[in-house]
Parts: sequence; structure tokens; C-alpha cells
Amino acid sequence: MTPTPTIFGAGVLTLSFLFSAFCYRHYLFVQPFDLYAPVVDNVQTVRILLDKTENGFEECKVLTIDGVNALDAIQNYIDIHSSVSKDAGVRLNKALTQLTFDTIEKEWSPNAGLFTSRAILPERQTMSYHIQCPVTETHPLARDRHLNLDWQVYRLLSWNSFDSTDSFLKQNCYRDTDPVLNPEDTAQESKRSKRSKRYMSEERKQETLQAAIDTPRHNTIHPLPKFEKRQFVGDIVDDPVANLIFNGTSTAFYQLIKRADIGVVVIPTHSVTLEVESTIMVQGFNLLYQAGVRNVILDLTANGGGYVNFAYDLVDWMFPSDNQTSVYFSDLRASMSVKALAQTDLEDEEYASYFNPSSFSNPKTMQDYQTNFFLQNQLVKRVHRRLDYTPLVFMNHNLGAFGMGMPWQQDAQRIVVMTDGACGSACGMSLNRLKNTHGVKSYAVGGRVGEDLSLFSFPGASVYGLDALLEDFENLGVDPPMRQLRYKGVYRVPILEFYQDGDPVPIEYNPKLYKADFHLDYTPVTARRHDILWEIVANNHWKQEGQTGDDPSIEKH
Repeated sequence: MTPTPTIFGAGVLTLSFLFSAFCYRHYLFVQPFDLYAPVVDNVQTVRILLDKTENGFEECKVLTIDGVNALDAIQNYIDIHSSVSKDAGVRLNKALTQLTFDTIEKEWSPNAGLFTSRAILPERQTMSYHIQCPVTETHPLARDRHLNLDWQVYRLLSWNSFDSTDSFLKQNCYRDTDPVLNPEDTAQESKRSKRSKRYMSEERKQETLQAAIDTPRHNTIHPLPKFEKRQFVGDIVDDPVANLIFNGTSTAFYQLIKRADIGVVVIPTHSVTLEVESTIMVQGFNLLYQAGVRNVILDLTANGGGYVNFAYDLVDWMFPSDNQTSVYFSDLRASMSVKALAQTDLEDEEYASYFNPSSFSNPKTMQDYQTNFFLQNQLVKRVHRRLDYTPLVFMNHNLGAFGMGMPWQQDAQRIVVMTDGACGSACGMSLNRLKNTHGVKSYAVGGRVGEDLSLFSFPGASVYGLDALLEDFENLGVDPPMRQLRYKGVYRVPILEFYQDGDPVPIEYNPKLYKADFHLDYTPVTARRHDILWEIVANNHWKQEGQTGDDPSIEKH
């Protein structure tokens, strides 16, 4: 089920919920071409980054796909089938193959985009390509080729066997007939859940608030074939640009080789173990400083979001003395059922759900609420409807003790952020604060040539899952206004909105906050070597002695 889109500027704004039924996503459909859209001499074309047919078609231009201009075909598909961003350029990034950071191996590897690697059924068995190849030893004569390539189908791990429509629904779709779930085990787990969640820890609450809705790396029963072949362009070689200084559970810390005063902190996700990651961040930043780093690039490429607390902490590490400003003004939907849930939770000393009023503080007094502020609701018009919302509140956040001493702290001139625009939810909260509150400069990579690219996506709503919501109602003994869905899947809704200080428009609907300061197009080189982007950004932002002028490949906005 895809939410009905409504037009928002030049992009598409989906309704503020997500429902994904697992039943319809049991297979992965893959094309043998991994595509990308580099810009050469201010002209953007679709090219083959990786040819899995092993016919040597790397760097061949794709002129048309199924008879349509290739770039338009990709854009049209992703505009309909993805709600990752209101920005068409960000959606294009997600449709194409990009390098993503492997948090285990600590390296960048190609990840096929949503156009050629789909979990939804393609319209046709084959995809038709008109490609144009440069004259090489592999292709000395045939510059133009017309190809019809079948979709390769892989079964996902979530698949259960079936032999009819009825058995497919029972085995793969319905919760109550899932063969993996034993009714007795499920009942026992429910009892344990009720007991343990009477004492919901702060981190447990943060985990339920994970708002990242990103492209999963699909696990198939038979592993996808790996292709190690890499074609380099021009004089590009494998010489390293940066040295790994520290290797955390997800975050990684690098130092540029030619610019030893510049470090790079790769933050591929905000979905981290909060207590562990705090130690890692402190240790990593200290090691960068000891190695001589005085300026820092924060690389949040492909970061789909995660936990609200980490979003605040990241800003506090950079600007510790201004840490109060990292917390956003928020308001919450105040329906009758939520008011009842909040009142019961407030009176229950053992349980603290997301809706417990004492989990929020009064912005005027900075004291935790001891009364049910959900009852102080007011009618607010939002997305063409008038609904009850609470007054503005602060979500409680235990600010970390981040000591001063690093040269980049409190100095926006020594910090740069990088993104491909897919920095969503909690990641967007961090980037918005860094850029629009503290003045940190931002570089967005990819998208459409000559067009602005958003810095982040869907940054202004904390999203809560239906399962967690129903658990709160059950554990507190309040009748829920909704029922569990019969289909297995994910159903998430935004629970609260965030506001930039003093601005009455939620960040989610405020496009003036999204624009990056600089825009870089992918090239045949940087699409294969993400670390070279670090060097380009570093040299543009922190000029070396004797260096004049700006990099012509970087558009300033």
C-alpha cells in the first residue's frame, strides 16, 4: 500500500504515515546493470557503473530505457514508488547506484538503487535498453546496442512455502496464521513483555522512537552474486586519500593524508546503542585531535536517521556550551485516546510510555511536567485539517557532559557537513541544527545537474510504530482506539512535530531550511571513490596557502 501523493512544490509529499505489508515483498527483482548519472562538462547522462553480464559495458551511456529517455524513465519510476524525500533530486539519488558505508568492513561499496533492485513486481519480464559505448578494445565497432534484459528473481528470507492463493495468505501475510509463530510461545513472550516493560528504560523509549524508514539491504535465501570488477576512469588509482584513525561500532574517524589538519567523521546511521556510541564519539574525536586534526568534515551520506537522543548528542559534541538549543520545540497530537493514555501513565509510578507527560518539560520553566498537558489542547490547522494539538513542549533529553577543548567546538568555520539529501528524521534534526542554528556550511552531493539539492529529508517528526503504541495501551489498561492489522508489516505514524526556534511552521513543511550551501555533482571518478569527495570539499572549504579561487565543479547557493 502506497500513501496517496500530493504535489508540494517541484516534488512529491506523501501523507504522513507509512504502511508496508510484508506479504507483497517476498522476492527481490534485480537488473544486471547498476546505473548512475554522472555529470561531465555540465552534461548529465545515465551510464552503467557495473555490468553484471560481464560484457564490458561499464561506462556505456544509456540513452533510453523501455523507449523513454533514460534519466526521465528513472525519475518517473522513483517519483511514484518512493516517498524518501520531497526533493526529486534526492529521490533520484536513491534510485541510482551509490556507494554506501559498510560499518563492519569500514569501506565504501556499491549499493544498487531502487530502480534496478526492487522488492515490488516489475511491470514487464524484461527491460529494454538503448546504450551507446565509447570506442574501446572491447567495443571497437559497435557503438550503439539495443538490449532486452530479463529481471533476475531472488527469494527473500522472509518467504514461507505455499501452493495456492489461500496458503500464500496464511503462510506469508496473516499474523494469526504465521507458521513461524507458536501460539504458546507467543503468549509466554507477551507475558514477559508486559512485566519487563513496566520498567521502560530511557534507551528503550528512544528505541521505540526510531524514525528511520530507509531502504533495507535485502537478505536473500541464495546470496546475490558479488562482482569485484572495478573500472577506473582516466588517471584514477587506488591510492588512499585518508587513513582510518579509529573504528567504532558504526561511526568511523579518518584523517586526510594530504591535509593532515582535516579529519572526516563518517556517521552512516543514527541507529546506535546510545551508551556505547557516546564513548566511541568521545574517544574518536580525542584521537583525531591527538593526530593533529583541527577541522572536521561530518559525512552523513545515506544516513536514514535513528534515535532522537543521538541527534541531540551529535550537535552537543560540536557546540557543547550551547547544548540547550539542540532540543526542539515540539507539539503532539492530542486525541481523546492519547489524553486518557497520558493521564493513566502519569498516575502509574512504574510505567513510563512515550506519552507520559513527565517525559516532557515546560519551555518557560524548564521543569518536567507533573500535570497532563495533553488536556491543554488547542485547534491547529495542519495539512488542510483542524485538529487538537498540545502546546509547545520540550522532549526531555539528558545532555551529555561534553567537555570543551577541541578547536572545532563552538567554531562553525572548522566544521563542514556532507550529505546526499537522504539524511532523514533524526539525522535531519542534527543537520538542521548544525546549519540553520549554528551556521555550519553544508555540501550536498548528487541529484540533478544545475538544480538545488536538499540537505535532509523528513526531519521534523518523531515516528512511532503501531506495535509499540498498542503495547502502551495494553500495559496501561487503556482501551485503544485502533486494532492490530491482520497483515504482517510495518505501520508507522508521526507522533509529534519539531519547530525551528520562533518559527510557527513545523520543520517538516518549511522548505527554506532544507537548501544546502554547496552542490556537487557526481562524476565518473567520485561515483567510484567517495573518499575523493572529502578531498574536494576540504580543498574548497579550507584553502591551502597560495590557493585561490573556488572549485568550478562546486555550485554555491
